Amino acid sequence: MKKIIYIMLLLLAMPFVAVAQTTGEPQYLETFRPDERTHDFGKIREADGKCTHVFRLKNAGTKPVAISAVNTWCGCMVANYTKRAVRPGEEAEVTVTLDPDHKQGKFVKQVVVLLNDGRQYVRLWIKADITPMDHPITEECPYALGNGLYANFQFLPFPDLEVGSKYGYTLKLGNSTKQTMKVSFVRMPNNTVLKMPDEITLQPRERKSIRIDYTYPRRHKRTCYVDLLPTVNGRKAKPIRVQWNVNTKFKLDI
Repeated sequence: MKKIIYIMLLLLAMPFVAVAQTTGEPQYLETFRPDERTHDFGKIREADGKCTHVFRLKNAGTKPVAISAVNTWCGCMVANYTKRAVRPGEEAEVTVTLDPDHKQGKFVKQVVVLLNDGRQYVRLWIKADITPMDHPITEECPYALGNGLYANFQFLPFPDLEVGSKYGYTLKLGNSTKQTMKVSFVRMPNNTVLKMPDEITLQPRERKSIRIDYTYPRRHKRTCYVDLLPTVNGRKAKPIRVQWNVNTKFKLDI
């Protein structure tokens, strides 16, 4: 009698087990076996561009396996894969391409291969040691202010905000020369509420960011401006204009 009750309870529990297997987290599929779980590109150079590797995965099970999707978790990697069902004994391919653009140093990312409508998965890894290239300053700082000084902005428009509100910009400056650069700023007319460094030093080819913030002491009744007049090692450069716009409510998070 006990044996019959046990079998009945087991039969009743089986549907719940099946539901848990199909609606829960994906399960690792041991029988879908990659020829290598980790591929290390070794030392690569950013200047050489994209690298590609093909993983081969064998279906060592007894049922067909279909790759549903491949997640690389990084915009720097894309993957292509076998779209048809893989029968027992056959192989599938997952081709992963790494773009080292603006990457440097040790690189490790996982690649998750989802199987059978996402119910199962296997994991792969990509590794590399990336040597960066020397990007031109104009990529980040397109505005030439003169004397080798570049900036990412030449005009800083501030919106019309309530009293006590704070708004600001991150100003990136670059030194395109082979000499150390001392950059100082004069405000014309002077505005002590505008908070920023009065002077910075840039090493050859260096890029550095400074913060320019303004806490509104009052509502502006008319559009007004301040020119930031930079000097580079004592030589004048082009101004950066800071302007407060009346009745302009744009909101930027820069």
